[in-house]
Amino acid sequence: MNPITSAKNPLVKQLRKLAGSAKARREAGIYIAEGTHLVESYLRAGTTPLRYICAESARSNQEVADLIRRLDEASVDGYTLTDDLFESFASIHAGVGIAITFAPRASPIQTNQTVVALEDVQDPGNLGTILRTAAAAGVANIILSPSCASPWSPKALRAGMGAQFSLHIEEEVDLAEFVKNTTIPSLVTTLSDTSQNLYDIDLNRPVVWIFGNEGQGVSQVLIDISSQHVHIPQADTAVESLNVAAATSICLYEHYRQLHQR
Repeated sequence: MNPITSAKNPLVKQLRKLAGSAKARREAGIYIAEGTHLVESYLRAGTTPLRYICAESARSNQEVADLIRRLDEASVDGYTLTDDLFESFASIHAGVGIAITFAPRASPIQTNQTVVALEDVQDPGNLGTILRTAAAAGVANIILSPSCASPWSPKALRAGMGAQFSLHIEEEVDLAEFVKNTTIPSLVTTLSDTSQNLYDIDLNRPVVWIFGNEGQGVSQVLIDISSQHVHIPQADTAVESLNVAAATSICLYEHYRQLHQR
């Protein structure tokens, strides 16, 4: 393992840039996953990171030591940083300080299976929660419009708890074009005169679920070309609409329930 003690080291400079700049991550195509859970999730997905970085004091942590052993066995380049250097780019304490850098793998979606299509979901916390829910509900195919938050940002990775690593994710997708060409029904969540109660719909089939921006919802273009309009019934209260992550959870779990009910 390579020890690093200088703040001027090129790797330390790169890590700080990647941790602090979405533009730098996007341009380099390299992202950071911090902490034992995310590193474990990445390895469990059967992929190999570009490198791993650990804090000096974390080497005595048994969970970190076990991950280091597995990374070394996979011939991943490893670097030990002083605690101060590690904490200069990471959001976790040096005592549990392990991180990896990785390039997201190309993983085309399966278009004959259920797909979650997200239009302009801009909060990385919401996005990560949606991805975690999709994975738990058995939906592996995710497409994101160009204005969506990055699923690989530090906040999205934390919210998703590493679910991203087990999903097929395509970014920068023209959702209208996808919906026009899909061979399975597309369901859009919207409050309209034509929308049907979620619990009255037959969901024993693959569908494309379309969810929209936190403030604006789904665009009219997608509403107009979707196969079916769906609403989630609510109590007569002052709540205007559900958070997009909550709405996604309700829809995906109703879909799961119908597919797996006995």
